[in-house]
Amino acid sequence: MKKNKKTLIAAIPLFLIVILVFAGFGVWKKYRDTLMQNQEEQMLLTTRILSENMAMSTEEYEESLSFLAKTAENRPQDEAKQLYREFIDTQTSFITNLYLEDEQGKLSESVKDVQIVSSQLLTQSSAKNSIYMEKDTGGKIYNVYKRVLKDGRKICLMIDAEKYYQKLISGIHIGTNGYIVVKDAEGTIIMHPKKEQWGIPVIAGRKKMYPDLDYSSLEKMIEDQKKRKEGISHYYSYWWTNEKRPRVQKISAYSPVQIGDSFWVVSAVIDYDDLYEPIAEGFLKMVCIFVGILLAAGIAVVLFGRVMRDMRRAVREINDLKELNEQLEKMHRSEQSIAHQQRLQIMGTMTGGIAHEFNNFLTPIMGYAELLMMELPEGSEEQDSAKEIYEASEKAKDVVRQISSLSRKNVETVYKNISIKKFMTRAERMMESVCTPLIHMESEFCVDDEMILGNATQLNQVLLNVCVNAVHAIGKNQGNIRISCHSEEKEKLAQGVIEKLSDVWKKYIHIQVKDNGCGMDKETLRQIFDPFFTTKKGGEGTGLGLALAEQIITSHKGYIYAESKKGEGSTFHIYLPVLDTEHMPQIVQNIPRKDYRIVVADDNAKVLQLLKKNFEKIGIQIQTCMKREELQKCLEQQEADVLVVDETMEDCSGVDFCMSLAGRYPDMLKLIIIDGVSREVAEARQKGIIDGYVEKPVSDTAILEAIRNRANQPV
Repeated sequence: MKKNKKTLIAAIPLFLIVILVFAGFGVWKKYRDTLMQNQEEQMLLTTRILSENMAMSTEEYEESLSFLAKTAENRPQDEAKQLYREFIDTQTSFITNLYLEDEQGKLSESVKDVQIVSSQLLTQSSAKNSIYMEKDTGGKIYNVYKRVLKDGRKICLMIDAEKYYQKLISGIHIGTNGYIVVKDAEGTIIMHPKKEQWGIPVIAGRKKMYPDLDYSSLEKMIEDQKKRKEGISHYYSYWWTNEKRPRVQKISAYSPVQIGDSFWVVSAVIDYDDLYEPIAEGFLKMVCIFVGILLAAGIAVVLFGRVMRDMRRAVREINDLKELNEQLEKMHRSEQSIAHQQRLQIMGTMTGGIAHEFNNFLTPIMGYAELLMMELPEGSEEQDSAKEIYEASEKAKDVVRQISSLSRKNVETVYKNISIKKFMTRAERMMESVCTPLIHMESEFCVDDEMILGNATQLNQVLLNVCVNAVHAIGKNQGNIRISCHSEEKEKLAQGVIEKLSDVWKKYIHIQVKDNGCGMDKETLRQIFDPFFTTKKGGEGTGLGLALAEQIITSHKGYIYAESKKGEGSTFHIYLPVLDTEHMPQIVQNIPRKDYRIVVADDNAKVLQLLKKNFEKIGIQIQTCMKREELQKCLEQQEADVLVVDETMEDCSGVDFCMSLAGRYPDMLKLIIIDGVSREVAEARQKGIIDGYVEKPVSDTAILEAIRNRANQPV
């Protein structure tokens, strides 16, 4: 037995080491992939910038050539020559010469003396324009832009390609052996660090120069570049700038250059190891540092343990041990009370979820039992069995209602329409009352008749808590507190720090409270809305003010956050949704007793199937939907008399969806399927956002009863 215990103890460290190795491998892989991706994106950004610059240069050269062509066609020959000479003399960039070719392609006139020994077509950018690679007697290479004149001659603009490459491209260093290469649409090399490779096809030319090498991976990469799209390719090739030409894995980031109807490709090429090795070395250093920290921490823990052991021995000898034990006992009782409250809260949450699921189960059971009772012969044994099922389901429904009452939200808080202008004016006076004589308060309210739905007392409490924090931040110094208020569109709000916004609200009221107090560091700013967190001295603050403020604003469907810098002050931002007062939902007219056009939305397919079948039994056709988008399309395609939507659909809230329909379907009756009456549902009905609700488990008879009850109410 002891031997097995020792073996188990010895195996635990090995098991932990294996877990650390696997975890480290996962971290390394993510670290490597992230940094490699960043480096590749930097390469792609480089080629994109170069391709854009090259496209602009090419466009400029072709525009100059077009201007010179018009000169040659519209002016006397002597005047045109003089203009050509002046044009070349004023050039400080890469334009070196201008000459004319006759219809047979022979040089007829030239501003400067030049002897062309070879000419190779690179790109036919349009019917009149083309680009050639030409070499003079001195071996110098030019990119020559040519344009056909009306009389069949060509006007030619010579660009010093070698100078262009040296000044704008070759100085860009990519890794140890990396370089930039430019190719045309067919894969012919236009610019390359090795001058002897200029003008040769990437594949065919190199096969001719080095026939014994493997080009399969390079061919696939070239085919990808011919697709006229930018991208990144991993492939195997050779270092052509190295006389030994070693086979290596390369990374190529490439971008197309638009040249009229055709294109060139700018490609940045780097050895894979140039990116991988620095990343591996950096990660190894991090691992070494981490291991060192772990060892230091382990030693510190051992030493700390010994110190704590000595301290515990000393504490036992202290005379006030009895008082300490009393305090510990009191703390223990407090912890038990908190734990009990937490258990009650968890039980309430769990019972709410259980009640919701049971209601979903009971809906098809009761519905199909009711169908069987209608279809089976009266008094038959089968009908009695179906009746027993239905009655048992009714009892289960009552039990579920009792359970759901444990998780019922508070429905006593009254929300009313509040004029934001009046509210802010009153709130300002309240906030001035808590300021010291050294604090100057400013206000700017850029609002008119905007309304919000909320509880004025709770919102006053929020602004008061924020103002009190500002006063404490300023302290005994002179300071300013500025309150501003204006409305903002949802789109502008979505661009800020708030990422997920409800689709229901189109505008928000933005309230700012700014002070020039001591400010907060990032760590403090991160915790200000945590319960019981406070920076005040003991006894001066509970740490609940801002936590309560956040809870209140959230319950009002709003948002609150803060910005602050140490020594510069803080700004609190509060956003509250604005009511659409122009399109408040109207109470529907009485629906006549005819075939109702009913749309039912629920994310439970079985419930929808049951309701559809039951309604069809009584001659009423209904439309069913499971998603928010599907429901919106259904309402847009065909008007409905009654909308029945589940409050807890997977992708939206029933109340929020009905609120989004404000003013669009004034004659449509809107009902919500609920587990139990919540504050939101009660307020929505009070404000006319919905016309009623049906408690789960839902049935066709319950929906029709709700429709009739609402139709019978006075308008």
